[in-house]
Amino acid sequence: MQQPELLIIGLVLCGFAGYFFYRWYVLRKKLIDIIATPTSKIGTLLNAKKNSGNIVEVKGKLVTDADLLKSPFANRDCVYYHAVEKDKVREVSQPAGSRSKSTRIYYSVSSDMKSDRQFFIEDNTGRIAIDPEGAEVDGQVVHKTIEPVGGGDSSGFFGSMFEPCGEKIIAVLKEEAILPVNRQAYVIGELFVGSKGPFISSSPAKDKTFFISLKTEEALVGESQREMNFLTIGWASFAAAALALIAMAM
Repeated sequence: MQQPELLIIGLVLCGFAGYFFYRWYVLRKKLIDIIATPTSKIGTLLNAKKNSGNIVEVKGKLVTDADLLKSPFANRDCVYYHAVEKDKVREVSQPAGSRSKSTRIYYSVSSDMKSDRQFFIEDNTGRIAIDPEGAEVDGQVVHKTIEPVGGGDSSGFFGSMFEPCGEKIIAVLKEEAILPVNRQAYVIGELFVGSKGPFISSSPAKDKTFFISLKTEEALVGESQREMNFLTIGWASFAAAALALIAMAM
């Protein structure tokens, strides 16, 4: 092998290509489900007598028969919230035998809060319960902040050279998305029949699409197609570059 460094770079690019392809594959499956699943009138689903095991698609207004939830960060009224808090961490290390230090920035999730209380979606034929556990939710972002900690990242790369080795939290990131009450929404998921009647939730096998969005079906299809085009170009480009480098290294 003449140039082993090219082989290493090629294998790294193979990893990027694999990641892009995986994202493309997952998105393609969701897009096929959205396009292939006809929109059901909620009234027809309420007549189900047993679990159908089928994916259903409904559109309507988000409502609840209980008190509204309050989102943890923004304190907004909603039927569902997802609030995430992440620590931005700077890690300073010095490899054995080296005189220089290296710096790495990474993010660590310190809190991930999702509401799990059922709510409803209704159209002019009725309303059906939604159990949000396990759902991919495309909600409204109502809170997004970055709060520096202990001077934040002001020391920069050169400042870290004088820091002791170890990890330091330099900022806290908070982001929160909600599903507001009375907003139009799109839901696709598996239909079940429980003791209180039919509801939509995630597949026990976690192999079926369960997606809740405030966007229209048309907007979701358009966005997904554009993202798939980007991912296709990405994985094809990385794969071609990886194969060329590996061939050069042999």
